[in-house]
Amino acid sequence: MSAEPVFLPVIQPATQPVTQPAPASETKGKPELASGSGCKSKKSCGSSGPVDDPEIAEKIANHPCYSAEAHQYYARMHVAVAPSCNIQCNYCNRKYDCANESRPGVTSTLLTPEEALAKVKHVASEIKQMSVLGIAGPGDPLANERRTFRTLEMVARDCPDIKLCLSTNGLRLPDYVDRIADLNIDHVTITINMIDPEVGQHIYPWVAYRGKKYTGTDASKVLSERQLLGLQMLTERKILCKVNSVMIPGINDDHLVEVSRTVRSMGAFLHNVMPLVSAPEHGTVFGLAGVRGPTPQELKALQDRCEGDDGAEMNMMRHCRQCRADAVGLLGEDRSEEFGKETFVGKEIAYDLEGRLRTHAEIERWREEVRATRETLRIESGGRRPEQVVLVAVATKGSGVVNQHFGHAEEFWIYEAGPGWARLVQTRSVARYCEGPSECGEEESVLDKTVRLLSDCAAVLCSKIGPEPREALEAAGIEPVEVYDLIEQAVAEAGARLAGRTEVEAARK
Repeated sequence: MSAEPVFLPVIQPATQPVTQPAPASETKGKPELASGSGCKSKKSCGSSGPVDDPEIAEKIANHPCYSAEAHQYYARMHVAVAPSCNIQCNYCNRKYDCANESRPGVTSTLLTPEEALAKVKHVASEIKQMSVLGIAGPGDPLANERRTFRTLEMVARDCPDIKLCLSTNGLRLPDYVDRIADLNIDHVTITINMIDPEVGQHIYPWVAYRGKKYTGTDASKVLSERQLLGLQMLTERKILCKVNSVMIPGINDDHLVEVSRTVRSMGAFLHNVMPLVSAPEHGTVFGLAGVRGPTPQELKALQDRCEGDDGAEMNMMRHCRQCRADAVGLLGEDRSEEFGKETFVGKEIAYDLEGRLRTHAEIERWREEVRATRETLRIESGGRRPEQVVLVAVATKGSGVVNQHFGHAEEFWIYEAGPGWARLVQTRSVARYCEGPSECGEEESVLDKTVRLLSDCAAVLCSKIGPEPREALEAAGIEPVEVYDLIEQAVAEAGARLAGRTEVEAARK
């Protein structure tokens, strides 16, 4: 199998459009909420802007989950070596042989640590822009500590250029912080859906801890105390922590602002508020009970509140794709089916370190040129936002360019756009936000769903669009724009024009 090349556009002077791409390659009670060593830069963490702290900047430079800019260029992979879990969440149903659901807790097959190592070496040599290995399930990595740490130890030995990550519910995190630090795992994600057991009792039916099964508020109290202690211990060791939270309308949505405020005070680097994925066919408690997920607009409003409107002032991750436990590839794509066991088990696999280093160097060369162009054009994504901004949707395959046909887009990147302003605030997948038969039934076409998904956007930027979707967007008051250019440049130009028009129209009313 040959690797898919890395397509990096050739940059032109700022006044000219970009040309076609050329191939390149643990204590009792809650810990004191002391300020930790998390991100100090309000304007940039998890965004595409610069990070003030050089040490943090280096850690996130090519991590697609911790840097919105990096996710346009670098890939990640997860290995499913952790089947067991020590808590039950009402939004989760783990599946070990599922190929057709794209959500956390799902994998096509389980791997032994040795199989995981072989797969990592194979994938990393084929997808050379893969920079990060994560263990995120399908259960909890720290409820499967032997398998998890054995895998990470071998990968660290054989693949020294790959960043190591793990994602945990945090129940056993304080027990393993020293082990995590010793292995140089400097990115850890903790799922924290509440800090109030009264809220948590509606999310967690039970927690199994030290040979005892807890239920009700007792379960959530134990879990929350352990999560916050683990977070504090990690930040004391300068390990970057991302907090994931599932937004469950009517249960924890308002509460998540307080969660955001709390984890920030303890030094968390980034907060990722994700939508509840709820469908009856997933077999979850919430899905079977008909608990709906949030709309894109509800999700963005809560993310905005956590970021600043309610005083939380937390740095928010806006580009999460809620990956499977065996995800492979760029965020927004899943190439795991290309790497079944038959492609690596029992085979001698050479790790192409030199080729990977060449590919990463080429990616960094292109990123520097994009940054230089952004600076020349004075396009910002942090700091003081213009008074008038609009939302603009972008169809892109990555590499920082508007380069995808409208009809081929399975997701859209949503930007705040204004004069000299282009800030990624969300990604939206048509499939992810299908909320059930009443709103997304068979009678509604993919085009209708897409237009509804983008109803709060002023424009859609894409490389090409056909007459039927053009007419549907225009009828909904969304301007279709055909363009092939750097995303920030195209977004800022559209934002300047459309925000100005909005301001004039508001003045007339």
